[in-house]
Amino acid sequence: MLRHQINPALELRLLQPADAPAMFAAIEANRTQLREWLPWVDATKKLAHTEKFIAKMLRERAETRAFAAGIWSAGKFVGLIRHNRIDWANRIGFPGYWLVPAAQGQGIMTQCCQAFFAHAFQQLQVSRLVIGVATGNLRGQALAARLGFKQISTLRNAEWLYDHSVDHYIYSLLPPT
Repeated sequence: MLRHQINPALELRLLQPADAPAMFAAIEANRTQLREWLPWVDATKKLAHTEKFIAKMLRERAETRAFAAGIWSAGKFVGLIRHNRIDWANRIGFPGYWLVPAAQGQGIMTQCCQAFFAHAFQQLQVSRLVIGVATGNLRGQALAARLGFKQISTLRNAEWLYDHSVDHYIYSLLPPT
């Protein structure tokens, strides 16, 4: 998936080095809101950090086929969706995603996840997707339900968010039958 047009105003594009300024600007402009559920925001302090992240994603794509795609709405970078990792031995994908607050509530992430997950099942041939959502992240839980994920467990102290630990609901999605 180098580029996927979801509708005339919405597309997924494989992250490229030239995308770093737009991605960093989106993080910088929405730092406070993104920080609520994303543990890496404080470590992304300058453009070079975003450039390094994109370079790492391109290396991982070459090595493992796991990739990161920018989410572009009306020509503007508004978020990211990626394979945090793929367990090839068991054919399980572990996606992650985020969206700037101004782009939330418009169905953008639902559409992007549907396209990204269809690619994971059809092209990459994964047999399951697994995500963790903080127990306090109600929007994330609603998205998981909308996408058809089933909650399979709760993982206590799953993630450290700056000054506290959060539990995660663990969700699983199987390919459509």
